[in-house]
Amino acid sequence: MATSRFESHQYTSEAFVESAGAVLIRLSTQEVCVLHPLARDEYVLAKGRRNCGESRKDAAVREIMEETGFSCRLLRLDMSTRCPPAMEAEAGDHDDKARFCTGICEPFTLQLRHLGKSDVKLIWWYIAAVNEHEPSKQNAQDSEKFAVEFYTFTEVLKKLTFQHDRDLVQQAIDILTQSNNGNSEHIERTGAMTMGCYQTANSVTKQIAQNC
Repeated sequence: MATSRFESHQYTSEAFVESAGAVLIRLSTQEVCVLHPLARDEYVLAKGRRNCGESRKDAAVREIMEETGFSCRLLRLDMSTRCPPAMEAEAGDHDDKARFCTGICEPFTLQLRHLGKSDVKLIWWYIAAVNEHEPSKQNAQDSEKFAVEFYTFTEVLKKLTFQHDRDLVQQAIDILTQSNNGNSEHIERTGAMTMGCYQTANSVTKQIAQNC
């Protein structure tokens, strides 16, 4: 019997769970949203499990709303990815390697967390912006369990409890900064989205609704 040349690990549906979250940024003040669970006195990022039939993007937006009370949208930014181009005509015979793409809405990090000996959690991370024209909807019950706080790009790297979260936020800040040199007005105008992916192809802007 032939064996794959790649080292592989296979997990059945009862052995893995998918979560989605986002580094939530208030663009007007260049601040990052952090959850502060009062019982554990930790400073962490918002995320949660994906429901059956729910896309990863929808799960990230929903979990942000549920955990922070803030409506948000996922951002289209400039970053490297191994995903092929959205348009088949552009895809061609691209090698399976990272390439730099502009204006894409894709996870910028995947975390693999081991839950014991045989179970794993996959956590897909996006970059999101607060919908600042909408008020916070955190309810009183949630506010008794944890606080929702914002910190500057410098402060947040010192405040987060876990190093992997600090690394994650630093990467998000770097991607945001390199996207049109961090011009928040440009990002607001051309990079904001709530659901779906949009791709520019052959110098003609086409909106391509995808079930991502």
